[in-house]
Amino acid sequence: MRIRAFLLLAMVAAWGELQAAPGTEILKFLISVEQQTLTLPYALRATLHLHNSGQAAVWLYRPVREPTGNGSALEVRLAPADEAAAATPGRGVVFERAGFPRPRLVRIDPGDDYEEKTTLKIVPARAGTNGEGEAVWGRYRLTAVYSARYSNAATLERILGVDLWEGEVTSNTVEIEVQPPAGKGRISGRVRTKESQSLIGAVVSLSDEQERLVDQTRTDLEGQYEFQKLPWGVYWVVVRRRDYPEDTVQFRHIGLDEQEPEGAMDFLILPREIYEARELLHKPVLFRITDREGRPLDKVRLEIVWSSGRVLESIKEDVADDGTAALQLLPGRNYVTLKRSGCRKQEQRVDVAEGDGIDGFILHYDCSAE
Repeated sequence: MRIRAFLLLAMVAAWGELQAAPGTEILKFLISVEQQTLTLPYALRATLHLHNSGQAAVWLYRPVREPTGNGSALEVRLAPADEAAAATPGRGVVFERAGFPRPRLVRIDPGDDYEEKTTLKIVPARAGTNGEGEAVWGRYRLTAVYSARYSNAATLERILGVDLWEGEVTSNTVEIEVQPPAGKGRISGRVRTKESQSLIGAVVSLSDEQERLVDQTRTDLEGQYEFQKLPWGVYWVVVRRRDYPEDTVQFRHIGLDEQEPEGAMDFLILPREIYEARELLHKPVLFRITDREGRPLDKVRLEIVWSSGRVLESIKEDVADDGTAALQLLPGRNYVTLKRSGCRKQEQRVDVAEGDGIDGFILHYDCSAE
């Protein structure tokens, strides 16, 4: 309880420092960590705290990920206490979700906060250049940079009149202790397709018995993966096909101990029939509903239907006071029914594009009497 109170006080002090600085961004960013001491290869569990200090609502793309050039990203910087000992700087790598990704949009109103938990792989600094030489252990200062870039942000702002936040903001600094691995366990295997071909670039996640992420890697050109220097215990291995529109997750568990210090698990990723919409990859879509004069219209319910003939999805959502609503929709043809008390319902069609990113639509609702 004392530790939690101390963390809360530290965060309040950090917020004060950020808000007092001249010219700071509308979006304030703090990072807190669950473990002050980390023994590799275990991952660091962190919470991102975002605060909207502006006068208008902002929209963020979640979840956070490694920098890709389009979307929200987190860059984690690690500086050892003894900077003279490090020729190659340390860093933190954002783990992808072990399960099927569920991208979405989050709205932060003026004065409101948003929190997101993320898991980081800590890569210590090295004494040599280009990642060579001995690892530098001990105290580190961790700082994160949250950023967002979107190829169609200006278009969405012009059409919908919304602020899809773009920019870059740096967090506070937290101190952690990084210690070398003490385990001797090893888990390895190969991932193949139904044609027995190596599956390259599949995301392989390793979790502990409590299903908390420990490590993550991607399969190589031979479809192989490996985790080393693991403590004894029970682990879950989860494999999913990366950037695939359908849910392809497979998982198994294995135990390591002194008698069996190594485990091998091969995976066969097979295409399968999809019968539920939740097994398909959705896309964040932002709507604004207006009246015939283009003024935002509130108290409108959206009822959206998508169908492939075999899979059906039906979503209902109420718009906010400013006529906006963020939903997760399937790419392709979506039929939208607009309903408002005292008005005749209206049906429209929106075509959500394939691929990642964000789509946006403005729908005019002629709210005439029934």
